[in-house]
This record gives sequence, C-alpha cells and structure tokens, in this order.
Amino acid sequence: MRFAPASSITFMRKHWFRWIIVFFFLFVTVNAFSSGHASGSVAANEDGNGSASCLQCHGPFENLASKAPSFTAPSGERITPHRYIPHNEKTIPDCLNCHQEHSENPTPTEIAALPKPTVNFCFECHHTETFARCNSCHGQGK
Repeated sequence: MRFAPASSITFMRKHWFRWIIVFFFLFVTVNAFSSGHASGSVAANEDGNGSASCLQCHGPFENLASKAPSFTAPSGERITPHRYIPHNEKTIPDCLNCHQEHSENPTPTEIAALPKPTVNFCFECHHTETFARCNSCHGQGK
C-alpha cells in the first residue's frame, strides 16, 4: 500500500485553511451557476419583481391581459386577473403576488401540487371584494 510522501502530508497540514477557502469558492461558484430555473426556483429581477422570469415562458403580459375572462372570483364574477397595477398605467405586477413559483419544466404532478392562484392581492384595492369599477362606490374621478 502506497502512502503520500511525508512532505505532501506536511504541506496539507500547513495549508489546510487555504484548501477550505478553495473548496468554499468552488462550492459558491457551482451553486451560483446552478441557481434559478435549474435549482427549481424563479429568480426575481433587480427590483424584486419575479415577473421578468415568469414572462419568459408565460408571456408576454399583454397576451395574458387580453385573454377572455377565465378566473372565477370569490364573488362569482368571471374576470381576467392579469391587469396592469394601477390599471391606468403600464406597470406589470409581480406574478408571485398571486402565483406560486415553480421549476422551469414542472411535471404534471408538480403542477397539480401547486396552490391555486388567488386574487387576494386585488383586494388590497378592491376592498369590497368585487371587481366593480372604483367609481361605483368612490364617485367620479376617484
């Protein structure tokens, strides 16, 4: 059985801290390159909004917003919840306000396990929990 020469063992003992640093940076680098979809999560953009990643596959947002009403709100109304927030501007809301993030290529089982999207985020402004226009209870111009 061959062993490493004594000089190699002495070298390793003397420089163990450097080896730990090398392995740490290797670990961090590998994890950095495997983050995002490869690791199962969707990364947010610089302002914390995850929509940019979501819309790479599910977008563009304009297509989502123009679809026929397909969501039944708790009030029974059929709506299209994909709207600019506020509605009179072109600001895309963060998808994660309503949807759960998922891996890049989820299996049917993974999709079925995701919680159903909600419209609770909408109720921050639609405080009556209906989707009536604001002026129906706030008057004109409000």
